Amino acid sequence: MDAVTAQQAFLKGLATQSETWSKRLSGMAKFLQDPPQVEVGATPHDVVYTENKLRLLRYRPRKENRHATPVLVVYALVNRPYILDLQPDRSVVGRLVDAGFDVYLIDWGTPSPLDQWLTLDDYVNRYIDNCVDVVREESGSDQVTLLGYCMGGAMSVMYSALHAEKVRNLIVMAAPLVHDEKVSDASLLNRWAQPEYFDVDRVVAAYGNAPGEFLDGGFQSMKPVENLFSKYVGFTRSVTNDDFVENFLRMETWSRDTIPVAGEAYRQFIRDLYQENKLAKGTLVLGGERVDLANLKMPMLLLTGQYDHLVPYQSTAGLLEATGSTDRDCIVVPTGHIGLSVSSRAHKELWPKVCGWLAERSGEAGGAAPSSS
Repeated sequence: MDAVTAQQAFLKGLATQSETWSKRLSGMAKFLQDPPQVEVGATPHDVVYTENKLRLLRYRPRKENRHATPVLVVYALVNRPYILDLQPDRSVVGRLVDAGFDVYLIDWGTPSPLDQWLTLDDYVNRYIDNCVDVVREESGSDQVTLLGYCMGGAMSVMYSALHAEKVRNLIVMAAPLVHDEKVSDASLLNRWAQPEYFDVDRVVAAYGNAPGEFLDGGFQSMKPVENLFSKYVGFTRSVTNDDFVENFLRMETWSRDTIPVAGEAYRQFIRDLYQENKLAKGTLVLGGERVDLANLKMPMLLLTGQYDHLVPYQSTAGLLEATGSTDRDCIVVPTGHIGLSVSSRAHKELWPKVCGWLAERSGEAGGAAPSSS
C-alpha cells in the first residue's frame, strides 16, 4: 500500500469513527433528555394474603392450569423479587404460568426498624409456613413446590427439612448452602464474611437492620471495574439500540432497588451459615428443632451458575449428597448469579428443562397430586 492509499484508508476510518461517535453522542443526549420509562414485574397477579410487610402474590393463569401442585417462589430478603419477572420475554414466573402451573410469590416488602428483631425462625416457621398454608388452601393441594432463589433458596431448604410433609418438590437456585474452606477459596463474599474480616454484631448494633446501601456496596465492590465502569462504557456504545437501553434500565432499576434486611435474621444468616456452616453440618436449630437434611426426601433440583461470583456453584451443589432424596439432580448453567433468571440463554435452554422436570412431578390438574411421602 503506497502512502496516498494509506492516507485515504486512514481518513476513511477516521470518518467512520467520527460518524459512529456522533450517533452515540446524539443517542446519549436523547436518552438524557427523555429517558424511556420501563416496566418491571408486569405479569398480572392478585394479592391473596398479607402479614406485616409481606404480600403473597398469585399470578393469573393465561390458560387453564394443567398441573395439580402449585409453585411458591421464595426470593431473598435482599433486593426485590421482580428479578424473577423482569420483562415478558425473560420472566421466570411467566415461564411457569405459561407451562400451566399455579404460581405464587412472596414479596417480603421493606422491613422497618420495628422488624429488626425478626429471626430466621420467624421467616421460615412463621412467614413461609403461613404462606404455604394459604397456597394449599387457595389451590386445594395438600403439598406445594417450593422454588427458592439465593437466600430464599437457603430458607426453602430449611423449611422443607422442617415441614417436609407440605413440600412435594424443591427447586433451589444459586443458594448459599455450604460454606466450607473450598467454597471460601472460590468466593470473595464467603471470605469477606468470615469473623476475622467481618463483625456482624457491630453492624447490627450500629444500624439495627442491615442497610440496603451497605449490602449493595459490598456486592458492587466485588467487581468494581465491571460494576462501576465497564458496564457504563458498554452502555454508551449501545445507546442507540432501544432494546438494549430498555433491558439495561430494567436491570439498573432492580439492582439499585435495595432494601434493608431484618437485623437478627441477617446476624443469624451470616454467623450460622457463612461463618459456622451449620446448615451443611446439620447443626442449625430453628424454633428449637434441628434442621435435618436427611428429611429432604422429596424430588430436588438444584440450579447453579458456573460463573456465579456471589454464590459459587460448589456452595449450592455441595449440599446435594447430604440430603435424603433419591430423586435429585443439579444443573450447572454457564452464566452468573442473576443470569439464571434473566439471561436469554437461561430462558432458551434452562427453563424449558425445569418446567418439564416439574411437570413430571406435579400431577395433573383435576387429579390427585402424587405424594412425596
